[in-house]
Amino acid sequence: MYDFLRFVPENLIDLGFKSYVFFSEKPGFCGQIVRAETPEELRKKLKKVGRRVIVGVLSSSDSVWREAVMRRRVDMLLDSEDRQLDYATIKLAAEKDVTIELGLSKFLRTGGLKRMTLFERLKDEIRVIQKFDTPFVISSAAENVYEMRTRKQIETFFSYFGCDTVKSRSYAERLIRRYYDNHYIMDGFEVEAELKDYTKKRSQQKV
Repeated sequence: MYDFLRFVPENLIDLGFKSYVFFSEKPGFCGQIVRAETPEELRKKLKKVGRRVIVGVLSSSDSVWREAVMRRRVDMLLDSEDRQLDYATIKLAAEKDVTIELGLSKFLRTGGLKRMTLFERLKDEIRVIQKFDTPFVISSAAENVYEMRTRKQIETFFSYFGCDTVKSRSYAERLIRRYYDNHYIMDGFEVEAELKDYTKKRSQQKV
């Protein structure tokens, strides 16, 4: 399982994850946050994003979420206290193969009625995600070291709401491989190491 963070810790301790994806609004990280409040702002910012980076969108606008899932350059809809995805957006994310993040940290930053509202929203999102088999990942979505949690804690939390943690791991793995596995072509297809070595030898013989 991978964890998706909004910062880079000074010292990484073993919390049970295979690795981490670091998101930032600044360039130079494996994940790029694109924050927008209008579709026009989103389109403008996406044009400036590099090609070899995982792109996650942050917003509180329904129109931006709908625009985001239609953009080929967008990989993830990042989670936050202000995010509210409707039925149609989650369905469209399944059709366009855009991953939805379900993050834990927003529940740590809120309390009372606000937290209860987020719990209800999470249950609704999971229900629709399962109905359409929409790609999703669970993560700490931590913005600082105090919001980080172990893999077991995160999986236990989301399992309580009926989330399929095994599927989450699979979707996260697939997303990472798209950018960082040279053998990956598409789901169900990949370049075998033996074929790659054979091709290399043949090209050397021609030289």
